[in-house]
Amino acid sequence: MELEPNTTWLHFLAVLGAVAAMLYGLNMIYKRIKAKNQGFGPNTLKAVGVVLFIPTILILAVLTKFQPETLAALLGTVAGYVLSHSKPDE
Repeated sequence: MELEPNTTWLHFLAVLGAVAAMLYGLNMIYKRIKAKNQGFGPNTLKAVGVVLFIPTILILAVLTKFQPETLAALLGTVAGYVLSHSKPDE
């Protein structure tokens, strides 16, 4: 099965946008840590995980033939991870 040229460009733009979102998110996390003179803690690890994991799921959804149930399970895992208990002072 051959892809249409427009579909390939859409895939490329989606992946490029996801990578840009990852880099922007990591930059914002770094700036916030530096501004607060804080170290790398558990909440920072959560933020980095979310910033990297959600665009990665988007890339997988665009480039692979994952079933919708698989993507829903991955997003549910991220939601559980983000909403789990965290310390309010970090």
